[in-house]
Amino acid sequence: MPVAEACLWGLLGAALIEGLDLYTAIHTTDGWPWKKKGQPTFAPYMAALAIRLGVGTGLTAAFAASQQVAGALAAMTVGVAAPKILQQLAKQGLAHQAVEAPPVTPPVAPEQVAGAQASGSSTDQQGGQVGAR
Repeated sequence: MPVAEACLWGLLGAALIEGLDLYTAIHTTDGWPWKKKGQPTFAPYMAALAIRLGVGTGLTAAFAASQQVAGALAAMTVGVAAPKILQQLAKQGLAHQAVEAPPVTPPVAPEQVAGAQASGSSTDQQGGQVGAR
């Protein structure tokens, strides 16, 4: 999935969860929550919305760029879960996520394999000759 497309799905996921939060706040306060006494004003709600959408889109972009997102549902889920994913990464630290690749052994040239078979000798795992014809 292209990164740009994944970002749009991640943005949608972040927007959906923000919409659900607003829906819950409206029902809890019986109106616009920023108009109720004791609730944050409109500006903090908008700032939180912008941050949430940015976090959801940005994290989805990172997942897509590292080929960790296979489809629209996965990208949208990253957008929905972005704050929790970041909390877990902050707890565990990014260093724990790194994986070292096993050491690379040099490839054997086809001529070497053919030559060993033609002479009738083979080697054991330590490189010593096992037998010759």
